[in-house]
Amino acid sequence: MIMVRCLAASALASILLPLTGGLPARALEALPNAKHELAPHGMPPFITAPGATDILYVIVAVALVAAVLAFGAFFFWLHSLPERMVHGSTKVHIDIVAVLCLISLFTHNNWFWVGGLLLALVKIPEFSIPDFGGALGRIAGSLEKMADTEPKITDASPPKTTNHRSAKGTVNHV
Repeated sequence: MIMVRCLAASALASILLPLTGGLPARALEALPNAKHELAPHGMPPFITAPGATDILYVIVAVALVAAVLAFGAFFFWLHSLPERMVHGSTKVHIDIVAVLCLISLFTHNNWFWVGGLLLALVKIPEFSIPDFGGALGRIAGSLEKMADTEPKITDASPPKTTNHRSAKGTVNHV
């Protein structure tokens, strides 16, 4: 019981002493030598003398701040994971995944983030602009072949022409 009172008095003193400006000089001189007879003789290292800096408190405070900052950085890194996975895809795909990730970040509804992650794993084709690259490329290649080659005439006779009368005059067709 006496130990609890000593610890309570020490805690109260550590709160009130900075507010009052500390102990007088004669009280600080008397404290290191004054021990209660019921107090244990070997004090643990985490108990500090009155007026001294509590090293354990400072270490725990710095570790707590570092842990909160590290957890926050990990949290935001994890939330941007689907957006980084879909980075090289189409604009519509990137926009859908980014919106799902933002909704999950602001609403704390994790199903949106899971949906964005699954959507980032699947490639969505671009439906807004049809892909005519294959068909148009083949047509263009055929036209280039036709333009570069000379027409092959197998017999020596001249090509036959037909005359058609129109309002503009005579037109010859080969």
